[in-house]
Amino acid sequence: MTNYIMGNVKKKTCKSVIVFLFLCVCMVAATGVNAEAATTCSSGISFTATTTAKVNIRKKAGTKYKSYGMLSKNQKVTVLGYVTNKGTKWYKCKGKVNGKTKTGYVSSAYIKMPFPAGGTVNSKVKSYLNVRKSAKTSSSSLLKIKKGEKANVLGITKKSGKYWYKIKVTSGGKTKTGYVLGKYVDVSNAGTTDENKNTTSTENEPKEGYVNSKVTSYLNIRKSASTSAAVLLKVPQKTVVSVLGTTGDWYKIKVTYDKKTVTGYAMKDYITLGTYSTEKATETTTEKTTEKTTENPTAPVTEKEFQTLLNEFPDSYKTSLTELHKAYPNWKFVAIKTNLDWNTVIQNESVVGRNVIQSNYPKGTASLAPFSYLSTASGAYNWATDKYTLKDGTNWYSADTKVIQYYMDPRNFLNSTDIFQYEALAYDSSHSENVVQSILNNTFMKGSYSVTDSATNKKVTGTYKQAFMDAGRSAMANPYFLATRVKQEVGANGSNSTSGTYKGYEGIYNYYNIGANDGANAVANGLKWAKTGTTYGRPWTNPYKSIVGGAKYIAANYINKGQNTLYFQKFNVASTDLKNAPLYSHQYMTNVQAPYSEGRITRSAYNSLGILNDTMVFYIPVYNNMPNAKCALPAAAGNPNPYLSSLKVYSGTGTSSQLTISPTFAYNKFDYTMAVSKSVSKVTITASPVSKYATVSGTGTVDLNDAGKTTTVKITGKAQNGKTQQYTINITRKAQ
Repeated sequence: MTNYIMGNVKKKTCKSVIVFLFLCVCMVAATGVNAEAATTCSSGISFTATTTAKVNIRKKAGTKYKSYGMLSKNQKVTVLGYVTNKGTKWYKCKGKVNGKTKTGYVSSAYIKMPFPAGGTVNSKVKSYLNVRKSAKTSSSSLLKIKKGEKANVLGITKKSGKYWYKIKVTSGGKTKTGYVLGKYVDVSNAGTTDENKNTTSTENEPKEGYVNSKVTSYLNIRKSASTSAAVLLKVPQKTVVSVLGTTGDWYKIKVTYDKKTVTGYAMKDYITLGTYSTEKATETTTEKTTEKTTENPTAPVTEKEFQTLLNEFPDSYKTSLTELHKAYPNWKFVAIKTNLDWNTVIQNESVVGRNVIQSNYPKGTASLAPFSYLSTASGAYNWATDKYTLKDGTNWYSADTKVIQYYMDPRNFLNSTDIFQYEALAYDSSHSENVVQSILNNTFMKGSYSVTDSATNKKVTGTYKQAFMDAGRSAMANPYFLATRVKQEVGANGSNSTSGTYKGYEGIYNYYNIGANDGANAVANGLKWAKTGTTYGRPWTNPYKSIVGGAKYIAANYINKGQNTLYFQKFNVASTDLKNAPLYSHQYMTNVQAPYSEGRITRSAYNSLGILNDTMVFYIPVYNNMPNAKCALPAAAGNPNPYLSSLKVYSGTGTSSQLTISPTFAYNKFDYTMAVSKSVSKVTITASPVSKYATVSGTGTVDLNDAGKTTTVKITGKAQNGKTQQYTINITRKAQ
């Protein structure tokens, strides 16, 4: 190491590696470092930290290495440095185990590093130390400080192999925030210096950074420093950010992207301090591959990480997730805590028309969803006429609340077949066109398209699989999801939305049915939207434009608003943009079964290609006040209507002389009275059910009691599902 002059201070080489490695994970830029031994100078500065849980201290950095024993939760340890092993940072720590001092390695996930820390300019400084504007010796000096002066150490950054402290210091009546070489400042235990204790918040000292190349698709900016926290925004590589502070392995940042500004948290490994050119000059291929963390979807899931993730879920989730982890150890499960009350969610999702299901029973054909799956709420069903209100197409009706509960309860789908409705929908470089092709097989999109573009009159040809891959890359959306979504929307044989021949909209395509609102003119509504707009590459005058442009629409309006799974697109309970994507109403589809069925299509494609054992990420919602047991579908049952459409009383044994009942009959009035003359000794009662599936009992000829007395007659309607409704007529025979 070469000696050089900094200000009037002569720098000397250390006897070993720089002593301040232990602080790197607190504020160091995520430019990537190769895994290395945690060597510290014999005279190096120690740093007191605290364990966050009961944890092993191991001989080497890795779960496979020997444990010296367990450190207790909240135990003080001395941090000496750190190493990176298979994407996980490990602190080299000194602490007591069973009364004996041990030096070993502890996963950084279980160590809390106090920050900021008090610092003192040490005796290596003979005259003065420059506080520089940036972390390089050529940077201008903001202030000169002397040996023994106090400073607040706000962070550490590495430049050209040297470690710099970012400090805030008051000297000579001036307060400055800048950088000094770490060698010249001794760091005490965490805490601000006395003279600066009221002015040391790192929140007030933003520094520039950017999203580095470890991000292959989008980086999640989260509401808090946790992988289970809500996503406020997704930003791509090279996005410039302002780093406001630090919390463990996370930066608090402020970022503007796609005309939206948020303040949230991002994992440090994905943020590099400085400008983009800094990373391009220093990052190596090895560095890119060694610095993986739990935020990286392709990183394998360690046992400790799984347990940490599992603890974010309610107990009623854990058994199923544990079984899945045993079968698929590379799968990662992230709890999305909606902080919404379960009953409130169900009440809102049960608004008529918000969730529909397909059934042919109302039209007399016993197929698809049974009567018991259909809502009978006002606006969905008319009890007086036994008519279900059609919500879309020819056989889509409002779903019953119990059906909605079943499909919304994640615990029903925590198995290897159904969990794919929770798969992350962001694009990843590992996505393969072979999987896309598998999804498209046995559909009209299995091969190529060839059409004349209605805007340019030029021939446009290409393969569907390539169109979806291009759509995924350009929109940063999962191409498997995109292919599955089209398959779900227009069917295996396509529809008028994809034919290009729909009357009035010839040459217009809408593969995702965007804008095709429920109703009799849904296709026309969607094609009008595809034709008249100018955003997202519209008008969509060929299949490629529709597939790619539609993907951008979905990504911008759903995936990037917190609706980043099939489940969240259907059930908007985790929106990160409540103004433009309000809870419950900003939902891509109304089919209550869509996440379930689309997820199964994806799973089938993965299985056919043998990639189910690959690393995958699933975002699973958690609600407050959920039922103890998972919600079940209602039992399949027949028509629910037991009501009568008519109820008549005639004098004698025939039906020629009708008598009057009070009040006037209505299907939902169940108690009636009437008075007949003394001469009437018999009456005949007739009744008809509202539903053709119902039956009636209690009708026919009735002998009345003696004059002056009342006879009570009960007529019962019985629905196909067994439900009954009783109507009562009290007939008084006059005495005179």
